[in-house]
Amino acid sequence: MRNGMAWLLRGTALGLLTAGPVWAQDASVMLDPVVIDAEADNAPIARSAASASKTRTPLTETPQAVNVVTRAEIESRGARTVAQALRYTPGIHPEPNGADIRYDWLYIRGSNTYGTIWLDGLILPGDPNNYATPTINPYALDRIEVVKGPASVLYGRSIPGGLVNLVSKRPERQASHEVVLGFSSFGGAQGGFDTTGPLSDTLSYRLVGQVRNNHTQIDRERDRQIMLAPSLTWQVTPDTVLTAFAYYQKDNPDNFNPRFYPATGTLIDNPAGNIPRDLYMGDPSLNEFNRTTRAIGYEFSHRFNDDWSVGQTLRYAKSEQDMLLVLVNPAFAFDAPGTVLNRASAISDDYVTSFNADTRLEGRVVSGAVEHRLLFGVDYLRADSSTNFGNGVAGVPPLDYLDPVYGTVDIPAPAVTRSALQEQTQTGIYAQDQMRWGKWIGTLGVRHDWSRIETHNRISDERYTNKEDQTSYRAGLIYLAENGLAPYVSYSTGFLPLLGVDAFGNPFKAQETRQFELGVKYAPADGRGMISVSVYDMKIKNALTPYDAYSSVQTGEQRVKGAEIEAKYEITPQFSLAASYAYTDGKVTKSNNPVEQGREIQTLPRHQATLWADYRPGQVPGLQLSGGIRAMSDYQTDNSYNPDLRIPGRGLVDVAASYELGGLGPQWDGAAVQLAVTNLFDKEYVSHCRNATGGSCNYGTAREATLNLSYRW
Repeated sequence: MRNGMAWLLRGTALGLLTAGPVWAQDASVMLDPVVIDAEADNAPIARSAASASKTRTPLTETPQAVNVVTRAEIESRGARTVAQALRYTPGIHPEPNGADIRYDWLYIRGSNTYGTIWLDGLILPGDPNNYATPTINPYALDRIEVVKGPASVLYGRSIPGGLVNLVSKRPERQASHEVVLGFSSFGGAQGGFDTTGPLSDTLSYRLVGQVRNNHTQIDRERDRQIMLAPSLTWQVTPDTVLTAFAYYQKDNPDNFNPRFYPATGTLIDNPAGNIPRDLYMGDPSLNEFNRTTRAIGYEFSHRFNDDWSVGQTLRYAKSEQDMLLVLVNPAFAFDAPGTVLNRASAISDDYVTSFNADTRLEGRVVSGAVEHRLLFGVDYLRADSSTNFGNGVAGVPPLDYLDPVYGTVDIPAPAVTRSALQEQTQTGIYAQDQMRWGKWIGTLGVRHDWSRIETHNRISDERYTNKEDQTSYRAGLIYLAENGLAPYVSYSTGFLPLLGVDAFGNPFKAQETRQFELGVKYAPADGRGMISVSVYDMKIKNALTPYDAYSSVQTGEQRVKGAEIEAKYEITPQFSLAASYAYTDGKVTKSNNPVEQGREIQTLPRHQATLWADYRPGQVPGLQLSGGIRAMSDYQTDNSYNPDLRIPGRGLVDVAASYELGGLGPQWDGAAVQLAVTNLFDKEYVSHCRNATGGSCNYGTAREATLNLSYRW
């Protein structure tokens, strides 16, 4: 099993550059890295990751906070979205926009990741202002890796708080097959399959798919999706591997309900009656949302000798979306304490594309007592974003939320009032040196990027160009003590190109970030756990700050300081714990807006804590009982800092139980059943409120129980 997976991983995105040897704990001993990769990917507790260095490196040798959510964790928690899979990861606000079946809203250390997510080391097509930004079904994923802090030294443009890299399932040499049928307490069902194995001595395949037709916590709404992810690995020679892959996902929710609730009646009590959490606020006479995501590409690696190898990952992806629906008026919802909501119509027809090619050369050089693991790369990106959007109130009837009536009139489609095409190119060259000298490991990295964004406003026919020429750095030092402790220090910088022009017509400069981080990691030799502690200080320059009601200037600065703890440990073979805590202090240190000057960064709880436990009683083989609690303190989402709109802190409880039916007899081998319940006590809470007058709030996820029946052979 391990040798088969090791053979395969030499051709994956995570193993492209690990064809050469990786360091063992003793620098004089060289181990085959692919075996380490196979063990790490199969283990419930990850001990290595590739995203932070683009080389497969043990977490204890990475001078930076890195969190890994394994396939086992995704399954044990019953996660059906990437955001749900990251609910127990420190420093991540996983669902800041509440219950939403369209997107994976995530904040990392106060930074919004929407439109900036990576898949297999390449950025997905996306734009913070584009509704076509795709999601990836976690059933197609092997793991999720989160790199904290600026990551521009290897990836170019990146958000300040960190990088989320989704890692796809890839072909394996040992045949295995799985079918899963799932049900939700809201109603509906979904079915999936995952099959992999050899086709010949040199070919291996994998095919992952899922069909979903679920009800949601909103009355009338349906979550419908089709996903298919094929891949094929060809062992061209013993030293050359090529993996071709594709991804297709069709999201077609029926009666999609836009999450636009007013503050009064949700966060603030309405004497006339509060708004039901399951209320459908759209209208069947104008209701359409479709999104299709397609991707195709390859991963290639070739080993020249024991010390040098080359790899390339290439992908083209496109996501298209069209929307025509009714929602509560975002600006003027109603005159409280009434119960009649003013509504509006909205239309959009968007697409995003990306063409990525990342080519890397990795080698090992020994210079005296120092061993160097060198990485050189060229990274190219071409991305397009087309937006067509409009909204209006003409012909849209109001809705009494205590006595809703739908479909009374034909609602006209609004006119398109915003139309733009943005074309971005980014080319980066980078170099990295991971140096080992005895128990010391130093990491140095540098990258230079050329970025160009051309924008065409198709309404006014205005055109402008944002050009950037940026150099990013990273330096880190870590010490591997005999007792398993690994203290480290690091410094990194990053940049994020911003679209548009300021109040005086000048193109925005890139947002710049620098971060200092100190930490310590602990991994006992028996492999039963991993504990990491980090403290950091991050400063963000060139942030946008309002100049007037219609334009911004780039004089803003923000500072985020904090500490994070993550511990995953197998206490006994029957009992394991995963705990995390994040303290985050984010402030606006400079702004043209006196209201936010010196105030906290929005959507950033100061305290977050989680605890998850798995128990496998020895008396009942095949049974696993799990449970967890996730809590966060209060935070602000309204840019006027209205105290009435402050989001209260909350604590939510999740439980799960699974049983391998083989314990009932050999005829049931391979069959399993799992029950997972999120928000067990059905706590009703509001995730955000962005103003006091319009529909700017949303409820969080209600209690949901999911039942999965699976069979593996």
